[in-house]
Amino acid sequence: MELARSIEVAQEWRAAGKSVAVATLVRVRGPAPRPLGSRFLVSSSGDMEGSVSGGCVENDVFLHARQVLEDGRGRLVAYGISNDAAFEVGLSCGGEIEVFIDLWDDDLWKAVDPDRAAVIAAVVDGPASGTRGVFERSGPTKSNLPAVVAGAIIDPVRVARETGRSSIVTVGQSEVFLEAVSPPPRLLIFGAVEIGQALCALAARAGFIVTVCDPRAAFTTPERFPEAEHIITAWPDEAVELLGLDRQTFVVVLSHDPRYEDPVVKAALAQNVRYLGAMGSKKTHRRRVERLAEAGVPPETLTRIHGPIGLDLGAASAAETAVEILAEIVKARRSEDPGGSEGPSSD
Repeated sequence: MELARSIEVAQEWRAAGKSVAVATLVRVRGPAPRPLGSRFLVSSSGDMEGSVSGGCVENDVFLHARQVLEDGRGRLVAYGISNDAAFEVGLSCGGEIEVFIDLWDDDLWKAVDPDRAAVIAAVVDGPASGTRGVFERSGPTKSNLPAVVAGAIIDPVRVARETGRSSIVTVGQSEVFLEAVSPPPRLLIFGAVEIGQALCALAARAGFIVTVCDPRAAFTTPERFPEAEHIITAWPDEAVELLGLDRQTFVVVLSHDPRYEDPVVKAALAQNVRYLGAMGSKKTHRRRVERLAEAGVPPETLTRIHGPIGLDLGAASAAETAVEILAEIVKARRSEDPGGSEGPSSD
């Protein structure tokens, strides 16, 4: 469950007078169906939301969460295929995970803004288990961590914030989970065409904040793009200046008219966006690269354009093409190197 959704659900339950336990996936060894930081919430009335394993161990986690709600004591629970109870609560994928289950801390979570980069540090094992701190670029905004722990994790916290990767670090006899909180990724779709409609719906469901840009007012309507966070009726150069581009931006250009796509491509390459994909055949892309090189775009940056756009899955419809594009975007987002598209990641 996304962090923003976790906070929203917990606040709803707390407003209704319910106590809340939160289970967080803090360690993964081998294959696992959910990423670090995944959450499973349980209320005192038996409500459940989220997942830490895709369903493999949630029943047992629920029982632990009920115990935490009763006695108020957090606990670190390990699961894996080698457990004696493997047939009951083991991971079918063969991996091993550790889940920290504790009471929801209203004061701490009020200090967390899902739209700003931060790191949530939580002692999950050893002395001071259950203490936490929220760290932004300027330092801790809320913390009840022991001073020795807070001082020892300054550098690991900085690395987690800059890379966006969560991990566990050891401080003395304590294990501290550092959860990197990154703003939701932005997807800018240039071209309000049929493929863009399908891509907008898919990407929004995948957690992207989607903006659709097109100079044609008849195409840029809320009815055509109900899932879009923003719809801009403007030429690309105007839209790019208005929106701004950064490393959390993913850009898709669905028109291969040079007048339309070149300003977007140039700006996206100059700002080193996380992903840039452009529509068109291999021949069209070859001409695009030649044209941009002649316009002075450094040849080494042109290799960062994904063209033809999308993973080749043999798509035959607009919806299937949207799946190909989103698949390539997800691959780029989860890659080991934020600028590339190869290799796994815990990002």
